[in-house]
Amino acid sequence: MTSLDSARIAATVQRAGRRRRGGSARRLPALAAAVAVFLATALGGFGFGVPTAAADTSFSFVGGGWGHGVGMSQYGACALAAGGSDAPSILGWYYRGTALTTVSEATDLRVLLAVGSTFTLVTGGTTSIAGVGTVGAGATITVTRSGSNIVLRGAVNATKASEISVNPSGSALRVTPPGSRFNRGVLRIGLNGGGGLRAVMGGMSTNDYLRGLGEVPSSWPAEALKAQAIAGRTIAQGKATRAGRWSSDYDLSAAIDGAYIGYEKEFGALGSAWVAAVNATNGRVITYNGALISAVYSSSSGGYTENSEVVWVSALPYLRGVPDPSDGGCNNGRNRWTTTFSGTELGKRLGMGPVVSRTTSGAAGVSGRVDKVTFTFTDTSGTRRSFTGAQLRSTLGLYSTKFVVQPTARPPTGALTDLRAYNRRNLLVAGRASDPDGAPRVFIASVLNGRTTWRTVQSVNGYFMDVWPVGTGKHTTCVAVLDTPTGAATQLGCRDTVIK
Repeated sequence: MTSLDSARIAATVQRAGRRRRGGSARRLPALAAAVAVFLATALGGFGFGVPTAAADTSFSFVGGGWGHGVGMSQYGACALAAGGSDAPSILGWYYRGTALTTVSEATDLRVLLAVGSTFTLVTGGTTSIAGVGTVGAGATITVTRSGSNIVLRGAVNATKASEISVNPSGSALRVTPPGSRFNRGVLRIGLNGGGGLRAVMGGMSTNDYLRGLGEVPSSWPAEALKAQAIAGRTIAQGKATRAGRWSSDYDLSAAIDGAYIGYEKEFGALGSAWVAAVNATNGRVITYNGALISAVYSSSSGGYTENSEVVWVSALPYLRGVPDPSDGGCNNGRNRWTTTFSGTELGKRLGMGPVVSRTTSGAAGVSGRVDKVTFTFTDTSGTRRSFTGAQLRSTLGLYSTKFVVQPTARPPTGALTDLRAYNRRNLLVAGRASDPDGAPRVFIASVLNGRTTWRTVQSVNGYFMDVWPVGTGKHTTCVAVLDTPTGAATQLGCRDTVIK
């Protein structure tokens, strides 16, 4: 402390002495101003170094589940099957009031594999291209677009108008994108309405399609696989029999309506178990009052499924939120999750400055999902932006809309670095004190001869100092930093000082 600017501190103490107001020893405006100036200009003399910026308040999105959470939970179905439930019981739990019905399956399903500017085909066996020719195994063909024509280069070179038809004849034809192999149906690559190309695998039976549906691991219990096969068949049958079906060139999207990966599922690890589940449920679909249902499902419900109107619009009687305690089974890593952002990072993602607070309005669904709840965030400049829960999930990449937002302000931190007699009958207290939510106040309590006096001093740039005249004797002085905004105290320590 020898490098302390003695002239400045002496002036501070003299001003405090002239303005003293009895035993309460309250903080004086002149003293506050003097200390602030001193801290700004002579802090280095204390040996504290350069003050650092306060840390961000963090915002934790504490949630559960993966996906929209309506209808069947795939992990829940797995755990129910592991516990002894059969497929009809599982489906009846998630789709209330429904029944299982046998129908004649569709025989001409069309699945949109991907949209892109270029497709690469690698043949796994003898493959024919209508109007072009036949190639053997291991051939690579690149397909691009030129105006309204389809251009083939590589193992074959040709230009075709509007569309090409590729028949793998049961061999594994790799199509990139999406990068999977397909051995059932006939591939058509045609012009995409928005430019580029689109690849559609057509001419498949429902059984063909389901064999390649890669929604759940084939290692799961057989009754869970059967439940998934029935739900997938119900969706496919509904798409194949819908009104106006032929106004489009495909029935199902491999990325949206079900994770269709073709050969990779049927002949992948334990693929035979999945095929057995498909065959065992042949023709079985889910109905409500005799009509096919919208058999939606998601990976994980987080412990409770949701009413359909909370996530979408229509309130369907068989898509009611139900308790789903089994969802945490089968090693589900998304039954509970937490994603945390600093205020600065959250602000960047939301297109604003560092976020300091949030408010909410609107009611959550029966499961706690917040698709239509409004979250309003305020940044350090006072700017506010509002988002629905569904928008936040998309913008922040959250697993589901079943979440709450918890601003997590870190507690204040500090240290009592100096407490001593100064200039005979004055007491000097100094130290560090910072709070992510704003400059904190420091509480000082001093006991002399059984009488307690107290003072508060504002932290400036992460540091505090106070000097005031006191009586002679042994002072026991304790210091605490007060949390912003709760006022909760964090003790920095106590020391005895003798004033002679």
